[in-house]
Parts: sequence; C-alpha cells; structure tokens
Amino acid sequence: MGNTQEGSGQITGVRPHLVIFEKENTENDYVTWEDKKKPSIRLNDGITEEEYQALASRLEEMISLAEEIIWQNYLDPESEDLMSEVDSFPDIRYLTGNYYVGDVSYGYTYRDRQHRAYHIKEGRLRYKHHNGKEWLEEWLPLDSPEITRYYQILLHLRLTGNEYGEEEDYMGLDLIAELVKLDDPLEFEILSHDVI
Repeated sequence: MGNTQEGSGQITGVRPHLVIFEKENTENDYVTWEDKKKPSIRLNDGITEEEYQALASRLEEMISLAEEIIWQNYLDPESEDLMSEVDSFPDIRYLTGNYYVGDVSYGYTYRDRQHRAYHIKEGRLRYKHHNGKEWLEEWLPLDSPEITRYYQILLHLRLTGNEYGEEEDYMGLDLIAELVKLDDPLEFEILSHDVI
C-alpha cells in the first residue's frame, strides 16, 4: 500500500505513521526496517547526561514536528512544499506513510555572528571552508566572544516504501534543530533526504 489509490493511478496522500520497534538495540548500531530495533542514540561533543536527558525528554515534541515536515514535504499531494515529482526521487506513489527513527544524535555546534559553523580541533575552534581553489581555515579560541554554542539535535528518520510490492526502507530523512538553551522552542529543518 502506498500513496496511489488502487487501480486509479490517483495520488491520495497518507498521513505519517510512526512505527515503534520494541527490540533492544544492544550494540547501539545503525538500524534498518528488517532489523526492527530501537533507534541508536549518539552523544557527541561532550554533551552531559543531564543535557541529554533534558533534550531526549522532548522526543514527543520532535516527532510531532517531524510528522508535519514529512506530511508537508513528502506525503500531502496538495502541498505547495511537496518535494516529490513523478519519476523522480522520492516518488510519492511509493511512500507508505510509515516511518521510524533510525538514530538520534545530541551534541553541540559552535557558530559565529555570520552563523558559520566552527568545530573543536586541537583545543581551538576551527572554521574550514573552500574558496574555489583551496581549503582555508579560520581559528578562534574556545572562549571567543564571537562564538555562540548551540545544542544540536540530528533526527535520522527512515521512510518506508513499496516500490517493488513489499514494504521496505525507501528514503532516509535527516532533520536538524539547534537551540541556545535547553528549553528554547524546537524547530527542525531538513538537512537532507536520500535513497536508502
């Protein structure tokens, strides 16, 4: 079952449906539809247990926001934001509406006043970029007043499809949110979507 009404070829649109797996992910590794395991959790950049717990307690809110993004961008045939076109990827006709959380990453990112992302390297903050000819690096001290530290949440979702008559992984969808404070409003952006 996908987004096409049986026999009509008409695209009807199905609402997103979160599939929750009960099987423990004891190795905390990458999961697929066939594995039917709980998502892996990644804590990056020295995020503390308390910070992780505060962010993870907002998972229900994250799922609600993610479902609206999935609906608007991939499943609602009436949406002006729909990213799918016939004979392109993703193709709305094959999406089942089912999705699951593959993994969630919690960490920090550091941004300057132009919102450029820095990363910690060799005890300093580094911004690496390409100018068309070569890679350039800009360095700042860890305590630079130019930098704001953000909490970063990466939500890696897997949407299923039935392109070949059987439900299976079809598309990966990565969403990103950044917050200055743990209780700031959550807002996800689409980081990428790709074939699984």
